[in-house]
Order: sequence, then C-alpha cells, then structure tokens
Amino acid sequence: MILSAVIIVALTIYVRHIVHTAGKDREVDPERVKKIMRDLDYSHLDRVMNLRRKG
Repeated sequence: MILSAVIIVALTIYVRHIVHTAGKDREVDPERVKKIMRDLDYSHLDRVMNLRRKG
C-alpha cells in the first residue's frame, strides 16, 4: 500500500515536470557558447571528419 502511494507520487511529480517543460527550448547563453568554442580541442577534428567521409 505504501509502495503504491510512493509510486503514484513519484509518477505525478514526473508527469508534472514533463508537462511543465514540454515545448520549451533550451536556454542559450551566448557567453557560455563563446567559452565552449574558445576552449574546444580541435586536434582530433580531422579524424572525425575522415570517419564520416568513409562511412
């Protein structure tokens, strides 16, 4: 009985979260994007690009 109540509460919270976030896009932080692009390691980019051409 208690387990059923816990499961129902957990599912209710989960469904509420899905309904609340449905249709929303991710927030884009331009400063964070600039930081990621600046700090990104491009040393393996040629291997990735070559794998995509072959496959």
